[in-house]
Amino acid sequence: MSTWKNYVFATLDSVRAKGLKKTFKEIVTLDQPRTGALIGVDVHGNEYYENRKDISNRDRWVIYNKWDYDGSQVPPQWHQWLHKISDDVPTDKTVPTPFYEPAHFENMTGTRGAFKTYNTVAQKLHQWEPKVKERQ
Repeated sequence: MSTWKNYVFATLDSVRAKGLKKTFKEIVTLDQPRTGALIGVDVHGNEYYENRKDISNRDRWVIYNKWDYDGSQVPPQWHQWLHKISDDVPTDKTVPTPFYEPAHFENMTGTRGAFKTYNTVAQKLHQWEPKVKERQ
């Protein structure tokens, strides 16, 4: 079968399994509709799927909760599952969290929440300000 027929059949299968809205979101975010079993949802609302019948190393994926997604929105526990470091689905029992570990948050670089430095020291160099005499 040709490539476009595979794409059409995969799209129809996805619409039957998930509905039109979720299929459209997958096409926009993943560039292709995918079918698989929902494995879990993290604290940010991201959904993690798995399809063992898919191509090797392409059988696990995430559907982000936000439209402006970034890889830093995946918590470390789910990151190790996505990259096959561990086959255990992250729960409180499988991955214990130390009491001193801070809560996970996404990278804010390029947003309004990004850290911006400021200087409290007086400038050593100043801009040149021309002194112009008034014309007579």
